[in-house]
Amino acid sequence: MQRFVAELSGPITKAEFEKSWNSDSRIDLDRTVDFVFDGRRISITVDSKASQKWPADDLHRIFSQAIRRVDQHCNIRWL
Repeated sequence: MQRFVAELSGPITKAEFEKSWNSDSRIDLDRTVDFVFDGRRISITVDSKASQKWPADDLHRIFSQAIRRVDQHCNIRWL
């Protein structure tokens, strides 16, 4: 299991984000990804059925693109 935390510069709703996230064809179906929204902070948990972890750079890139499809001016800080 992997955990990541991102803090956004502006508000984005979970529904908007999940619609954007689910529209990405690069999402690996061998992994379950859960998002917990707490204001502008998002906790991300990746449960992988595969033996390899999801490279953090790949997750950060796909997550950032999903956020930017909702709000192209939103900045992300990884904690």
